[in-house]
Amino acid sequence: MTRERRASSEALALAAAFVGGACLSLQARFNGTLGEPLSEPLVAAIWSFSSGLALLVLALAVPSLRQGATRLVLSIRAGRLRWWECLGGVLGGAFVAVQTSTVGLLGVTVFIVASVGGRALGGLLADHVGAGPKGRTPITPVRAIAGAVAVVGVAITVSGQHVPGGIAVLPALAVIVAGVMTQFQQGLNGRVSARAGSSYATTLQNFLVGVIALVAVAGVRVLAGFTEWQWPHDAPWWAWLGAPLGIAFIGLSAWATEHISVLVLGLMGIMGQLVAALVIDLLDPVAREGVGVRTVVGMLVTAVAAAAAARAARR
Repeated sequence: MTRERRASSEALALAAAFVGGACLSLQARFNGTLGEPLSEPLVAAIWSFSSGLALLVLALAVPSLRQGATRLVLSIRAGRLRWWECLGGVLGGAFVAVQTSTVGLLGVTVFIVASVGGRALGGLLADHVGAGPKGRTPITPVRAIAGAVAVVGVAITVSGQHVPGGIAVLPALAVIVAGVMTQFQQGLNGRVSARAGSSYATTLQNFLVGVIALVAVAGVRVLAGFTEWQWPHDAPWWAWLGAPLGIAFIGLSAWATEHISVLVLGLMGIMGQLVAALVIDLLDPVAREGVGVRTVVGMLVTAVAAAAAARAARR
């Protein structure tokens, strides 16, 4: 690949990571609305994942997409793709399970900061061990500082929000670990996409494995009497749009990881999340009042961290 073509691919990958992050932010809003009629957020996540899986299965009617899924199966059978490389959906499901179990204990502010801290650390570790398709990228001072600065930027952004009752340490640590797992998920998804030559096939298997993992966790909770299966019958139709947004996030991220490191992918995704969240808040007359200087400063600090990590990756 020529230098110009590689630079173009990297620029597109950065844009894809940013858009994917924005999709994730919007998806959180839609999934939250979907789960409002339910007493168990995990069940709402299952409905969202399942509807996304249904859309992806319907897409198998398109010959080119079906060929990508076939290549994925053949790669597994031939040993070119190992079974554990297809477990990204389990890690994604684990993050959702931790999210639904800890947000109420920690509050949204602490959850966001802990999650971003885990994603920054996870990006460094995933690149260091070569979890992504680009292979191993050692931890350098610039990359470590960029990850730390991104966490500071997000902390500044949410610093105006109230945190009642202090911080519960164990749930916060669980969120950090879950954030690390999401970055390994992106690295594994990138491997699958590179081997199968299809981000669609990657997204399909990710949703399939994710649904299985979520149903398993929710099934245990149902059998233990902690919750019950429910249908979100009172949710508005647009709340179901979280599924296609999740498809877009996974597909874009899987493709982007073939061209940029997992750390850069995560930082650009975080930037996309913050920008999308800002736009949503500005459109809401009530939430608009909470947008201030700290919000903008925090976003700028996060943008500097993402730019520094991307620049270091080109050297």
